[in-house]
Amino acid sequence: MLNITLDGTPRLVTTGGNYPLDELDKNHSYPIAHIDWLALTVKFTETKELGWLVQELRQFIPPLTLTPTGKGWNGYKERHNITCADFNGDLGLIAHGGETQRGTASIQLNAQACSMIADWQALKTWCEQNASKITRIDLAHDDITGKILTIAKGIQWLQDGLFSNNGAREGATAVKGRLIDDLGSGDGKTLYVGNRKSGKMLRIYEKGKQLGDKLSVWVRAEVELKDKDRVIPWDALVNPSHYLAAAYPCLNYLSAIQHKIKTIKKAVNISLDAAIHHLRNMGGMLINLMMQKHYGDAFLVVNELKREGIPKRLASYAAHLPVLLNEGKL
Repeated sequence: MLNITLDGTPRLVTTGGNYPLDELDKNHSYPIAHIDWLALTVKFTETKELGWLVQELRQFIPPLTLTPTGKGWNGYKERHNITCADFNGDLGLIAHGGETQRGTASIQLNAQACSMIADWQALKTWCEQNASKITRIDLAHDDITGKILTIAKGIQWLQDGLFSNNGAREGATAVKGRLIDDLGSGDGKTLYVGNRKSGKMLRIYEKGKQLGDKLSVWVRAEVELKDKDRVIPWDALVNPSHYLAAAYPCLNYLSAIQHKIKTIKKAVNISLDAAIHHLRNMGGMLINLMMQKHYGDAFLVVNELKREGIPKRLASYAAHLPVLLNEGKL
């Protein structure tokens, strides 16, 4: 998929015309990809400034608030971190101000923020009316079973030239890759394909192991697209699977379907199990001693040990925990 036309103008990113929907999702129930990062540029006017933007974004992320940092960001004069009361961390940022930015604002929504957006069609409509362009979008596919996507398969694709549109294995047009190997530690391997500076890069990594389950077979493929020499259409917001499948020749057959809540539940369970294992190693004997001290009264022990808040390991899933806990999915 070339990104520059012969006259030097940016080329529109397309689905490539080779998206086998019947293979990607035979039930047509769930997309095989989700958006894991979204960056937009918005043009401010006399009536549409920061306060207006915050109110507008609350249509899609209701608890959104802004926290000023007192610093600039990437040429913008001011940066505000996006936060919410139910989440102990940032959801991204909004940057604005500065003469060189010509009255624009940059919105950066991270994976947690994207997971909170329920109506992508409504966001697409809003963007078409109010935003200038997508500057970055990350499209991710999860194979929780590890049956379709593996690090070994990614390496084979690279060796076979299946990340290059012309099939090149060597030379200037061949796509380069590098492997970060965990050397059997169970921390998880990562295969990088392409270069972030080019505006298009793929990561294939062992997501379950990254979260702390050394035996997990869960693998994620994640394509990062930036607007360097390419136009990313708004359609990518509602059809991320199409654009992920067409990003590289070897991805146009993806078949394992996914469901956002299913992957979030899996991630939370792995992270929770790892946190419990860590707590047992660090404080298990102390808890045992305290149980003896309180004559087996677990309530007194827990009441003495518990603290407000959510463990850092689980902080990125804070917004989803109430639903998962109330529905008994953990």
